[in-house]
Amino acid sequence: MAMGSALVAILASVAALGQAAVVGRQYAVAVDKIGTQEDIFRFLGGAGPYFSFPFDNGIPEQTPDCCKLMQVQLFARHGERFPTKKKGNKILETYYKLANYTGTFNESLSFLNDDYEFFVRDPEYYEEETTLKNSLNPLNPYTGERDAQRHSQNFLALYKNLLNETSSFAVFTSNSKRCHDTAQFFIDGLGNDYNVSLQVIDEAPSSGANSLTPRYGCANFSESENDGYVRTYSREYLSNLAKRLNIENKGLNLTNSDAENLFFWCAYELNVRGYSDICSIFTEEELIHFSYQDDLESYYENGNGNSLGAVAGSILFNASVELLKQSDDLEQKAWLSFTHDSDLINYIAAVGLFDNGVKLNTSYVPFRDHVYRKSWIAPQGARIYTQKFSCYNQSYVRYVVNDAVIPIESCSSGPGFSCPLEQFYDYAESRLSDINFSDKCGKIIATNATSLTFYWDYKTRNYNASLVKK
Repeated sequence: MAMGSALVAILASVAALGQAAVVGRQYAVAVDKIGTQEDIFRFLGGAGPYFSFPFDNGIPEQTPDCCKLMQVQLFARHGERFPTKKKGNKILETYYKLANYTGTFNESLSFLNDDYEFFVRDPEYYEEETTLKNSLNPLNPYTGERDAQRHSQNFLALYKNLLNETSSFAVFTSNSKRCHDTAQFFIDGLGNDYNVSLQVIDEAPSSGANSLTPRYGCANFSESENDGYVRTYSREYLSNLAKRLNIENKGLNLTNSDAENLFFWCAYELNVRGYSDICSIFTEEELIHFSYQDDLESYYENGNGNSLGAVAGSILFNASVELLKQSDDLEQKAWLSFTHDSDLINYIAAVGLFDNGVKLNTSYVPFRDHVYRKSWIAPQGARIYTQKFSCYNQSYVRYVVNDAVIPIESCSSGPGFSCPLEQFYDYAESRLSDINFSDKCGKIIATNATSLTFYWDYKTRNYNASLVKK
């Protein structure tokens, strides 16, 4: 009996060693691949992992010499995530088509001949942040969890002095679970020196303007108002991709929809696994076309191409300006908020940082005058900072988008290409003067708030909306 038990134990140990060897080989392969695909991030339409804005103008992000930081504000997107349920099911349809292919894969799809594991193990992961726990690879550096913690460390390196003035402060998040999780991971990354209250703001339309997602409280807002025009952009690149893969793999019969799904498969697999062999199948031209198609969709759904894009964003912009005006009187000097990419794009539309007055067209890719690039502005984990600093008794404001200073074109005469404070207020007034959220948004629920108040009343209201997976 004892000998039998010992033999079972020995066999189990041998099996475990063999399995460990296989796992070890898999991780060795993963190590070779991780970090080799980051050049593709800027073409993934904001679905892939975080990366710094590719063009920083050579301006240091740090506060200019001889200047003192007075206030910082952050509007951030949630970190890297799994696809939404809708997008995930579309990708799964293409995966099933490949999984049921009876031939041997050739050329760029030949990696599927190995024991490929689909990157979503459990459909319950749809909509969720990627973490060390649900990632397919413990070496994956691109999880939303790790991204948020790295972000908080970078925040401390630049702005810790503002936190030293008060050990207790509030952080704000929408009640989307992934936004909440990102905020919590960020807070965890700050360490144990601070007493942080996490204020959870309801995304429901009934929140009206008192929300980090004011587009939901705007009854007239429609992301689809320009869908007809956006669809006029040529999808020939998708048909060419599908045709190329079908020629390489006779009988595969991929469609244009499958070809488009492959781009999102690539992006989300990077978030989950840390690398994606799917990403290697695209040509440079295909990536450029996909990226610009996503620029068009984002610009006309939530940006300046939408008639109410800036209107929705005006709520956050107006609140930001008020915080700047009251900075001397407010004990809290760092205002940190977490929401979705669509809301960041609304906000950017109101501020006007990437608006040269020329609307994106669907007839060609505008390489020379292309200032609006969705994936550069709002990748997973995107972060938009507003800095207010004082130099020689004068105050200035400037923006930092994904680690790069982005000057206001018409107002950048201050240190570090910042905008002198009073000129900034004039600039903000010119952007906001013709916008009335209530009038533009039409009839709304009677309980809707018409302005954002949670930055000022959170101590008495204690926002704690229930989390939702959306």
